[in-house]
Amino acid sequence: MAVGLLAVVVQGAVASIVRPPWCPDLALLVVLAIGLRWQGFESGLLMVAALGYAADILSGGLRGGHALLRMFVFVSARLAARQLNLVGAFPLATFAAGLFVAYGLAVVGLTQFFTGASLPSEGWLDLLPHALVNALAAPLVSAAVGRLLSWFGDDDEERLVLGVDPGRRTS
Repeated sequence: MAVGLLAVVVQGAVASIVRPPWCPDLALLVVLAIGLRWQGFESGLLMVAALGYAADILSGGLRGGHALLRMFVFVSARLAARQLNLVGAFPLATFAAGLFVAYGLAVVGLTQFFTGASLPSEGWLDLLPHALVNALAAPLVSAAVGRLLSWFGDDDEERLVLGVDPGRRTS
């Protein structure tokens, strides 16, 4: 939980320096990494819901929208970790890019559905560069979160996403 809250704070600091389409969404990347590596489903779901609600409060947007969508990211990452081979930077980055495009479209869709606001005429072109930046950052954030979870003993050893242990052999 502390890692996610730290990511929200760091996100705010980085966003003041790097403009939005080129600034990775660190908090959402942490949610993705937690989904890929966390042991308990219920505790992970509650944690990402709290992190999503913190993002709702800080963004000033639709209350509960980010919480709901981050729970979907968590569940998607859990399912993907069990069904897909996300070992390596390229498969993880590809999965993250698709997930971030879907997340961006879902945020717009939820906002439009609940507020009746018209679809934005600008910003659609920022969606792809933002997904690319997040895809490039996903392996790094996942490895960092994995190291922290291993350090605290909360890592699911059966689902090492990036294979960061060079002495471990897979057959």
